[in-house]
Amino acid sequence: MTSKTTRFDTYIKSCIAAKGTAFTHTRIPDKKLKISGGAYTVPNDVDSKKTFSNSYYQKVFEKGRQEYMTEKQLIENGPLLIDIDFRYNTNITERQHTHEHIIDFVMAYADEVSKIATIEPNTKVNIFVLEKKNVNILDTKTKDGVHIIFGLKIHKGLQVMAREGMLKEIKQMWEDLPVENSWEEVLDEGVAKGFVNWQLYGSRKPGHEAYLIKKHYVIEAMEDGEWDGPVDMCPDGIEHFDTKKYFPQLCARYDDHPEAKLKEQFTDKFQSACNSLGRAGRKKTDNAKKPKIRRNLKYVRFDLIDSEEVLDELLEDMFDSLSACDYKLKEAHQFTMALPNKYYGPGSYNNWIRVGWALANTDPKMFLTWLKFSCQDNCRHSLIGSNGKFDWKLVPDLFEKWRGFDFENPDGLSNRSIMYWAKIDAKKVYEEIRVETIDYFIDQTIDDATEFDLANVLYNIFKDRFVCVSIKNNVWYEYRHGRWFEIDSGNAVRMCISREMHQEYLTRIHDCTAKVHTMEQTEEPYENLRKRTSRMAEIAVLLKKTQWKNNIMREARELFYNQEFLDKLDQNPYLLCFNNYVVDFKNKTHRRGQPDDYISKCTNIEYIKLNKNKHRDTIDDIELFMKQLFPDDKLRRYMWDHLASVLIGTTENQTFNIYTGSGRNGKSMMVELMSRGLGDYKGTVPITLITQKRNSIGSTSSEIVQLKGTRYAVMQEPSKGDRINEGIMKEITGGDPIQGRALFKDTVTFIPQFKLVVCTNTLFDIKSNDDGTWRRIRVCDFKSKFLENPYKDDLNFPKEEFPYQYTLNKKLNENFNKWAPILMSMLVEKAYKTMGNVTDCDAVLASSKEYREGQDYLAEFVKEKIKRKNGGVVKKTELIQTFKEWYTSNYGRGIPKGREVNDFMNKRFGRYRSGWHNIVVIYDNDDSNEIDDL
Repeated sequence: MTSKTTRFDTYIKSCIAAKGTAFTHTRIPDKKLKISGGAYTVPNDVDSKKTFSNSYYQKVFEKGRQEYMTEKQLIENGPLLIDIDFRYNTNITERQHTHEHIIDFVMAYADEVSKIATIEPNTKVNIFVLEKKNVNILDTKTKDGVHIIFGLKIHKGLQVMAREGMLKEIKQMWEDLPVENSWEEVLDEGVAKGFVNWQLYGSRKPGHEAYLIKKHYVIEAMEDGEWDGPVDMCPDGIEHFDTKKYFPQLCARYDDHPEAKLKEQFTDKFQSACNSLGRAGRKKTDNAKKPKIRRNLKYVRFDLIDSEEVLDELLEDMFDSLSACDYKLKEAHQFTMALPNKYYGPGSYNNWIRVGWALANTDPKMFLTWLKFSCQDNCRHSLIGSNGKFDWKLVPDLFEKWRGFDFENPDGLSNRSIMYWAKIDAKKVYEEIRVETIDYFIDQTIDDATEFDLANVLYNIFKDRFVCVSIKNNVWYEYRHGRWFEIDSGNAVRMCISREMHQEYLTRIHDCTAKVHTMEQTEEPYENLRKRTSRMAEIAVLLKKTQWKNNIMREARELFYNQEFLDKLDQNPYLLCFNNYVVDFKNKTHRRGQPDDYISKCTNIEYIKLNKNKHRDTIDDIELFMKQLFPDDKLRRYMWDHLASVLIGTTENQTFNIYTGSGRNGKSMMVELMSRGLGDYKGTVPITLITQKRNSIGSTSSEIVQLKGTRYAVMQEPSKGDRINEGIMKEITGGDPIQGRALFKDTVTFIPQFKLVVCTNTLFDIKSNDDGTWRRIRVCDFKSKFLENPYKDDLNFPKEEFPYQYTLNKKLNENFNKWAPILMSMLVEKAYKTMGNVTDCDAVLASSKEYREGQDYLAEFVKEKIKRKNGGVVKKTELIQTFKEWYTSNYGRGIPKGREVNDFMNKRFGRYRSGWHNIVVIYDNDDSNEIDDL
């Protein structure tokens, strides 16, 4: 093999296909460039395909050689391949389509597929977007293109059907692109049908650039047939894309993607599409797989509100005076009145008062709504008069209670809270109100539909689902599954414009059309209704166009913007999110999550209400595990309290727990089990967090930002000689705010909620001797040993030194997924009782005291270098020189300040008065052995 011949060249020659026989690959020839072509058959066995793939990857991506290979497409089991060809006038020299054009296209295409095929729920689909680096400028036209690979195993007949549906969408979606070829030509038919070979990833046409990865997305199939996503898998840049990992999936002949199965009702259409493929694509139907006031309240005479009729008049006055901008107040009123009896009836005080708080935080004028809400039949007993109905004499008292509310948002309640309660407990009425509200804003778009008007419709449909937290950086969050998720540039909101919002207009068009058909053309409303229908149809078209969607999204950022969102996110220390519930430690209950919990983190496991009979075996296993880790009963009780305190993000204890002990003692196993239970709430802390200089804290560091909302922060093991920055450690454990900034994000300041721990065999150096430092230190000794043969290795593990030995279970962590939910339930029950308080135990305090004594270098210095002697005097210069020499000899660099030594000497030997009296320095050549007890 010559230096220019690669392993791929040698292998591909062995695969040359005989003339007239079937082939799997071709090479594009070019006589001018002296490139010889060919047809090749790569055997379908695993080893042959692996040899082809590895040798090709080595040649093209590792050695940087050029190749010109194409792949013959698979008719039945290959991926969904899309070839987009743009033709422009020669005066265009730059790429015309944007990231938004591609996002719209990808999600619309995915929707077309889901209309005709079923994809298993929760299936994740990779989408690869390939582009050349530059547009191709020719003499008569400018060419550009996009190759898209959907990681779905799909028959070419289905691809043809999806393309036909997409052609109806693309005309409106990409209307702003100045293409000169037809849309049928833009969306290549040959590739859809499988007639045309696909350029193997990394290869190129002779004399042209190669198509290379530009974006990698993942979308997920949902239960309702919709798609979740897309998620940008390389948000920090496509240079982070792992080509070697994904290369097989970038090939047209890859046949292991998740499958899209034909829906039965489309069988005839599918058969017709298969017939259009020719012989290769024909598929018999039998063999086809069938898939499955504004009124100032202080001027209101509340003593005159003596009936519901008077109250209703006041409410009508208030609502008549509202502007469009205040429409949320009427909406809040409607949702409040939708709440069922459990919110205002007998025994409902907690719910009733929270509704009042939420209304007060929405707007102080909402007292009238709270009054209307409270006076309903079967209301709270304390509000009922002698006639068995609401006592109107209590109105002034209720207003005084209202005025006493904390208007600084107690518990974070607002109109959104009321909407959520209505959604959960009065879903049917909630949906009816929601539709009426949307109708109002849609009506505002009929005469003059600006981008802002349409963004307002979007906002009122999805204001309880999405929020924008940065207009500048286009950062969005979505509420789903009981918590908030950051979404890529608001793409999920964008897709809602052409899906749900578009459907809202279509529904109204259908309703208006039906009404028109029942009317005589001579009737007065006929023409108005017809024009209204036509106008809504025009708007519906706009909602599919990329440029309009871009503009709507720009306006939507300001409407959805919530300046305080990130400050509130994951900041309630009493809430802990599970997959199915939120545990509220303040109220000692578990409930469904709601948007104004402002939670993004999750344990990622189910919360299981502890049943000591049902869960007895697992409880026993966990308690045995803890008993073996901590044979000392008092230490074990301390550790249970400590681990339970982790669940609550408060810092009453202000401690830094050090898990210590030599190897094979179970420290890492306990931390791993806690990690399985805590999920996102467990964080890994860089050791530099408490060893670095103070001025580094708050610098650009994602590892600091990710600790926001974390409850259990475990540090990496320190190296020998690592010294704690006592000031920083005090700030973190004392609940002082810390700062950090993630890449391309704004600086955030937050109060730590985490319990700081470190697993180590090597203790830190702590040179400070102040009580403020040492009262925080808790040394937790792991004294057990887990051995294959306990008590059998007396040489290495003598029983006298290691009295607690247990049999090593190498597969212990295989139980942790089963244990984690029960452990968390046990800790929740304990945390309800302790509320995060940890009672110290003698064993921990004794180990911590021993640690302190070992770190007290000043006491050690005096013990070794100072002795009492009547008439002796030690001057500062002599003392400091001696101390420097001694410290350097024992500890190396980083000599403490002389003032620390002086202060210690003043405390020990009295104030310095021209020296410290009746003591002398001990020098190495001092023969005197008479050293008084210091």
